[in-house]
Amino acid sequence: MASSQTHLPPPSPSPLQANSFRSASKLQENSEIRAVHPLAGRKQQSDEPAKFFLIEEIRKYVRIKPNRLGKQNFMGANGTFTSIGHACFAMKKDIEEYMDYDVGEICKDDWKLAQKLMVHGCDPLPRRRCFARAPQLYSKPFPINESMWKLPDNRNVRWSQYRCKNFICLASNTTRKGFFKCADCFNLSDHESPRWIKQVISDPEMNLTADFLIPEVLNIKPGEIRIGLDFSVGTGTFAARMREFNVTIVSATINLGAPFNEMIALRGLVPLYLTINQRLPFFDNTLDLLHTTRFLDGWIDFVLLDFILYDWDRVLRPGGLLWIDSFFCLKEDLDDYLEAFKMLRYRRHKWIVVPKLDKDDREVFFSAVLEKPPRPFR
Repeated sequence: MASSQTHLPPPSPSPLQANSFRSASKLQENSEIRAVHPLAGRKQQSDEPAKFFLIEEIRKYVRIKPNRLGKQNFMGANGTFTSIGHACFAMKKDIEEYMDYDVGEICKDDWKLAQKLMVHGCDPLPRRRCFARAPQLYSKPFPINESMWKLPDNRNVRWSQYRCKNFICLASNTTRKGFFKCADCFNLSDHESPRWIKQVISDPEMNLTADFLIPEVLNIKPGEIRIGLDFSVGTGTFAARMREFNVTIVSATINLGAPFNEMIALRGLVPLYLTINQRLPFFDNTLDLLHTTRFLDGWIDFVLLDFILYDWDRVLRPGGLLWIDSFFCLKEDLDDYLEAFKMLRYRRHKWIVVPKLDKDDREVFFSAVLEKPPRPFR
């Protein structure tokens, strides 16, 4: 008959043993950090990303630069880690072409290549040590009391990469301009001037519109809306109109077939050259308003839209407004897109869906003004 054995639990470690275990664990953790971060350990440096490229300028750019004094700088870092978008490695030929220049000389006229890299995920781009090209005969911009609603001087834009070669062409209703998202955006007098000030009825029979007016939106939070971001395709008209109500708006866009950034700047407004791939360059809970139109529509992936909306939520302050302006999509996709906006759990001040009449009744417009709720820390 086998003798029964009593299995006792292992003895608890003594305080001395527990401290030893913690020290060993901490030592292993520090070793792992040093393995991941080349400058976490003294005199350690890795140039692995630089070895991937052949052009010397990008190799120099991506190498880690230790601080010259051998200690942490005022930012708490012991080196400088210049960043490039992860897709730059997949676009090796293009990024090497972009970084192939003579140091101290004039850069190539390659902004279109730069934008291609950014749009495809090579964003941020590396800095360059050459001088950006400028228009040959740049003239001083119009004073602010004229520039807001007047076409700029043609000499203040480099036109080599555009189908239109002047602002008159861009403002015309008859020319093929090379872009479609904002075909009338340069027509300041007829198309742009009434926007957000006068109502446009999408469906006259039902008296429905997806357009909200600036005064009615600002009246939701009287005196509280002071600064914000317009993430759209446009020439800055939203910012121009908001300026009349003492609200400062930064306009984020890229140059989709036309000099949108130059136009915004020449009107006396602030352009932000930014793709949808990047995290917004604002700190948490800082903006009063975020407005978007003609950009995030039914083409966008649902997961990407989630990431974007959470980022927008991050920069909006509690009580800030998210203004979704004429988002359009196919009818069958509407519920899925609306769920993405409902996920935010914002307070609804305005919320409307109307037919988009130019697409055989297959598409709809969605507009909303939503308020970010307070979220107490836990």
